[in-house]
Amino acid sequence: MEELSPALRAYFGGVPFGAHGIGEGVFTVVGSPRRVLWPVLALLGRWNIAWPVWETNVPFTIVNVPTPHGLVSVRRFRFAGGDRTMTDRILWTRRGLRERLGAGERVVAELHVEPEEGGLRIVSRRVGVRMLGLRFSLPAAWSPRITVHERTLADGRQHVSLTLDLPLVGRLYEFAGAFAYRVEDAHRGFE
Repeated sequence: MEELSPALRAYFGGVPFGAHGIGEGVFTVVGSPRRVLWPVLALLGRWNIAWPVWETNVPFTIVNVPTPHGLVSVRRFRFAGGDRTMTDRILWTRRGLRERLGAGERVVAELHVEPEEGGLRIVSRRVGVRMLGLRFSLPAAWSPRITVHERTLADGRQHVSLTLDLPLVGRLYEFAGAFAYRVEDAHRGFE
């Protein structure tokens, strides 16, 4: 934490109980230009993780809410064809940081976090999926790689970029953009 910029320290230092962290910004790009991959993204879209789109200048909001069972984040993407919402829950386990993604938390990723020039680099180590009532970890050779870079811009906004890559396929999905972040009392309300 001490290696992070003050803005990232505030973001990753946790939102106190009774408050919400709220970010508002614009993703310069979201999705994949490779339409041949959109059927896979359509499945992930049903799970509220990723969508078959390729759009630029997509407004978004993120709301981080602390719970006794981890930090719940809700991201609303305002696509030209309508809003989409992605949820995830981050928690510490005995194995480290774990992220549960989407509706029903169908995808679980174990994450490795390391400082990167005043920012952070977060990379998935293992990915598991829950389908048809079964949970299984994907073999390393077939496991998707989630990579997130977080840093603070000169104007104080936070920049985030995420890539989702598949072995033998390459880039499946990405988003990148900047947002302003604040912490508010949960009773105050937000839009």
